[in-house]
This record gives sequence, C-alpha cells and structure tokens, in this order.
Amino acid sequence: MAEKMNDDEVKKIINEIDLGIPKYKQHGQYQMTLGSLIKALNKERPSLPLYIEFPDITFGSPGKPHSYYGYHSDLAFEPQTEPVTVGEFLKTCNECIRKSFLAPDGSPGFYRDYTMEISTPVWISTLDKASDLGITDVVSTLTDVTLKTKEIKEETDD
Repeated sequence: MAEKMNDDEVKKIINEIDLGIPKYKQHGQYQMTLGSLIKALNKERPSLPLYIEFPDITFGSPGKPHSYYGYHSDLAFEPQTEPVTVGEFLKTCNECIRKSFLAPDGSPGFYRDYTMEISTPVWISTLDKASDLGITDVVSTLTDVTLKTKEIKEETDD
C-alpha cells in the first residue's frame, strides 16, 4: 500500500518541480517602450542636445526610425553623427505612434507592415542589423540629455 504524504512533503515536491520549469521572460521587459520614452522626454527642456550613450562611450544622436531587425514589431532609431535636440527627437517619437514600417516577413522576398504602438520596445540600431542595444533610461544634466543603452540578449530555448 502507498503511504500518504504529509503537506510538507507535497510542498517540497511541488517546489522541486517549479524550480525545473524555465521562467518566461516577457519580450521588452528590460528596456523602455515608445510611450515611456516620450513621457521621459516630455520632462526635459526641448532645446537641449540629445545624445546616445552606448555601454562604453557616448556617441552621436538618435536618428531615423525604422523597424528593428531583431524583432520587426519593435522600433529602432538609427545612430547618427548630426546633433539633434530633445524637441526634435520628441517630435519624431510622437510621429512613430500608429505609424507602420515595412520589414521582412520571415519568408524570403516577402515584406509586411509593422505598426508601432506606445507599448512598443525601443532600440538603437542601424538598419538591417540587430544591435541588441535597448534604450533603458533618459538621464539629463544642465547642458544635455542622454539616452542610456544596454545590451539586451533575450534567452532562447536551445
């Protein structure tokens, strides 16, 4: 006959099972969304210059928006050397809401439109490249505003 387990033994077995199940990480949880970026930029002075800080250096400004190569439904901004102000970039961000961008559909030769929403994760990346650099923060000083980036590599099931 099988012995009946007490509550502590059952909880221990359930906890061991839970530890073996991989935890789902929601896409985009490590970086800002288009809406949170707009909200943060709205708090800054529009005339201040805006820069991008890569993990090691500060370089350039955010430029042309496009569908992010790593996740076509996400939004990326091309880094550029021309200076841009907070106000100019804020206008660009606002224009991206409900705007669609053409990107590959996963099948060779096929493309589709991806519409950006306020909940869309944002990246800094050149066109046709997945940089893995998500925009994670907006930091201001008396003289400028900087978009902080961080390398974000999402876990895959291998």
